[in-house]
Formats: sequence, structure tokens, C-alpha cells
Amino acid sequence: MIQINPGQLKALNTLVSKSGIAKETKAMMVEGFSTGRCTSSKDLTSDEAIAMIRHLKSLDPDEAKADKMRKKIISLAHEMNWRQNGKADIKRIDNWCRAYGYLKKSLDKHTYRELPKLVSQFEGVYNHFLKSL
Repeated sequence: MIQINPGQLKALNTLVSKSGIAKETKAMMVEGFSTGRCTSSKDLTSDEAIAMIRHLKSLDPDEAKADKMRKKIISLAHEMNWRQNGKADIKRIDNWCRAYGYLKKSLDKHTYRELPKLVSQFEGVYNHFLKSL
């Protein structure tokens, strides 16, 4: 059972704050995600933290739009044959984002506000790929 790491704790607390969730509500959520084991986010396991972070992200309307943009990049990569076992090669996409993306960070680390520029940049790569055929 791996405990929550500092990065997960920071992400969780940022999402709670951004969502405007009260301390009491947060404690109840933590209790729910830990199946009654704890009420402090510091005591969550890594898996429980991941589940809670995903849930909090799903509550953010911008996150759904950001996910759509990420999926567009993944789809374009898939069309360029960036595949691993028949699926888009996420590791290759992340490596490209870190090496050539305008912010030099992995795809999932880009925020909703940052993604439109990354999508445009990746569309340029895709268009270059099409011209080279």
C-alpha cells in the first residue's frame, strides 16, 4: 500500500481549492474514497488519491474540453502511425511534447488554456506528415 506522494497531494488540494469545496466536505470525500479509513488527504493511498483526483477533474467543465483536445492530438498521432500494439503510442506523444512542444511538458500536464496552442503545433506536424506522403 503506497501512500500519497507530495505531487498527488498538491494536485488534490489544488483541485479542491479550485472547486471551492469546504474543509468538511473535503473530509467527507476523503472518507468516502478511503472507504472510511481516514478523513485527511495526507493519509490516502496513492490509488485512492488518483481516484479522487480523477473525480475532482471530472467536475471541472474545462477539463472535459481539455480532454477533447488531448484526444485530438492522440488521434492525429495514431493517423501518423505513432502506434504501440495497435493503439496510439502515448509515450512517444509525451516525448514529443517534452522535446518539441512549446512548453516542454507532457501532454497530460498541459492545462485547458495551454492546449489550443499545442494542438495547433501538433496539427503542423500532422500536415507536414501528410505532405511528405
